[in-house]
Amino acid sequence: MYHSDLILKGIKADELMASQLEKALIGVKDQVLQQASKIGDGATRLVYYTSCFTDNYQDVCAKLKEEDLRFLDGIAEVVKRRDIIYRLVHIYFEEIFRFKTREQLSAINSGLLKAGVIISSNTLNNQTFVIGITTAVCLGIGFNSSIVAWTGKTAALTVTGLGLYGIVQQAADSAERLRLQAPMYYQALHMQRLEMMYFLIEPTFMKAQAFESDITNAIINMVK
Repeated sequence: MYHSDLILKGIKADELMASQLEKALIGVKDQVLQQASKIGDGATRLVYYTSCFTDNYQDVCAKLKEEDLRFLDGIAEVVKRRDIIYRLVHIYFEEIFRFKTREQLSAINSGLLKAGVIISSNTLNNQTFVIGITTAVCLGIGFNSSIVAWTGKTAALTVTGLGLYGIVQQAADSAERLRLQAPMYYQALHMQRLEMMYFLIEPTFMKAQAFESDITNAIINMVK
């Protein structure tokens, strides 16, 4: 719920002291550049829609419309459930640990303990392990700071129609990357109408090498 409130309402800017003026100006520069990027993406997506007037590109038009509808489905889930980040992460770990044996879970848990990551779980089975890891990740410093930074910027960058539509394009690009990188996870999100919301956690997952490195290291990277 904490992360979803950030996504829906944005983050209130802290008051800046005079001594922080230089840092503040750097932040403004970054926001301007990111806003320009969002507007560019939005304009590009609208250009894609011109293919709807060409018979040879009706498949492109249909794909764009489907992405728009799926994005709205994802936003509806954010409003309805307000635990979107937790669900995205939980589904990921469900796929990862679905067929892990008790011995494998124990080995992963030992690796986490050595790194100072403590999973709250009374019994070591797949379901409780997934819940414990999801909670640890969502409360982790590394994951939390990344989500807060992203949602804060996004709240400030959606002031124009093209900026908002640029987010839809970025969400579509993110979902497509996920489909190619982790088709099973993509399909699991798709079944829940959440694949267009993956862009919310993609930076954290990429930084943690969630689809490339050992799962123990990935979890540690997400938490710390």
